[in-house]
Amino acid sequence: MTKLIIDTTCDRNDEMLNDPNLEIIPLHITLDNETYLDGEEIQLHTVYDYMRAEKVPKTSQISYDSITKTLNKCISEGHDIIYMAFSSKLSGTYSFASQIFEDYKTKYPNTKFELIDSKGGAGGGALIALQALKMIKRGFAFQDIVHHIKWSIDHVIYHFTLKDLKWLVLGGRLNKVAGYIGSTLHIKPYLVVEDGLIKVKELIRGQKRIYKKILNDVKNGVGKFVDQTIAISHADDEETARYIETKIKEMIPECKTIVFEIGAVLGSHLGIGGIGIFYYNEKPVEYQYE
Repeated sequence: MTKLIIDTTCDRNDEMLNDPNLEIIPLHITLDNETYLDGEEIQLHTVYDYMRAEKVPKTSQISYDSITKTLNKCISEGHDIIYMAFSSKLSGTYSFASQIFEDYKTKYPNTKFELIDSKGGAGGGALIALQALKMIKRGFAFQDIVHHIKWSIDHVIYHFTLKDLKWLVLGGRLNKVAGYIGSTLHIKPYLVVEDGLIKVKELIRGQKRIYKKILNDVKNGVGKFVDQTIAISHADDEETARYIETKIKEMIPECKTIVFEIGAVLGSHLGIGGIGIFYYNEKPVEYQYE
């Protein structure tokens, strides 16, 4: 049997959390010099409360103990292992894990190991993970699942935006002058993920305009693959996520939707009010329906 491992930069819902074929490795979050395991020792609402006080959490990659504990558990249960890690260009997690995987491949030659750079995370990673979990449940071969994940990484599209630029300013990712001008003029960043990096696609004035632009791009990007599941992720803004969900269903009535709350690690960087939409731009050969 195959076990899928993700980390806490990948969004999760109850279906995933209750799946016996999934393991989750926590990253770390530091508040006021106290470090916690994301999702285990600290919960999302605590991080957002901290941010509402205009303080910025610090985050760091997985630990040796966390990953080896998870790998040892999977091996003791007789599973082959796929770890879909956070984008290697946004974190050191993939590079760190690769060293450990090489060691484990030598120690456990009868176990299959595959470490995959997700080149993303959040709802995009969750869409791929849900597909992989369905394949595991339905008895697909290890290499077929690996191939599907790698193909999906190149075909899942990320669109997202932020309600308020102040979080980028507080986190040091945007200078104060640019942040002030952007906020005063109601400038919203239209962000995408390309080759594992977050890039600014466009700057758009006004919240309604940017939502309209992103929704139009989603409709065009889905193409003929209209009966897929589209993911919407939000950072403490379910009301907007549900609004976006309604609009997507109006535009693409054949699709299904799923709403996630962005995890604490990514929420720490994007800020409260971030919204993302994730979908396939082409139908996989082995797409798994409900």
